[in-house]
Amino acid sequence: MNQLNRNFVLSKEFSENSFISIFHESQTWNDVEYFKLENYLYEECEKHLSVSVIPREVLWPAIRIYSYLSNAIGCHLDPNDGFEIIGISQKQLYQRRERLQLVFEGFFQGEMPAKKYIGY
Repeated sequence: MNQLNRNFVLSKEFSENSFISIFHESQTWNDVEYFKLENYLYEECEKHLSVSVIPREVLWPAIRIYSYLSNAIGCHLDPNDGFEIIGISQKQLYQRRERLQLVFEGFFQGEMPAKKYIGY
């Protein structure tokens, strides 16, 4: 299953059970659904290693997902904003934010980080 489209709200394949949907609607970080998305990014990166340009139909959903999550985490950390991620400590959120950044940057660069070296 294409986890990017499953998590991309503008896709016909978008799922209400996806990481993004759960994150947005319930304001919770679901590790099971997150790792489905992350693992898919590793697979897609491997698939596109031989090309210098990632196809737009892969790149656009990935950028939009990363942009949304980065913004939402920033909103959570702003005490004057109404958005709050519930059921997670600040330390846990920082760990997830760092992992998210490393994984998506690795995907965009074409060189994924070794999972054993990234936290949580």
